[in-house]
Amino acid sequence: MRPGPAIRAICRAIGIVVTLAGLRAEDGRDVREISQHTDIKMRHVTELIV
Repeated sequence: MRPGPAIRAICRAIGIVVTLAGLRAEDGRDVREISQHTDIKMRHVTELIV
């Protein structure tokens, strides 16, 4: 089963942040914390990044 477009966009956004910030792949989870700490939906955070 292939992931839906929202999941693919989130993964893409995490990859962009990891690459641009020079982070380790494990640190990509921090992108989700942006959503949690700012009370902005992950979908919107993703749209802002991508």
